[in-house]
Amino acid sequence: MNEDQHRRRMALWFGSFPVIAAFVLLILVLLLSDRTALVTPQIPDGSNPIHQADQSSKVMSQAIDPIPAESP
Repeated sequence: MNEDQHRRRMALWFGSFPVIAAFVLLILVLLLSDRTALVTPQIPDGSNPIHQADQSSKVMSQAIDPIPAESP
């Protein structure tokens, strides 16, 4: 490899370095944000027994309501 080829190869690597570094940084940020999302506790909807009873009574009242017939 002569000096010109070596210089061009080094320029290619130095030019690619910011792109590679940005990609690695993006992957690290995405991994860390995913990990912090797992740490925050989330209470699923309906986990409270009072809330469940309230929701079930609403559902039952809707099931009891008559469905209006369509007029032809």
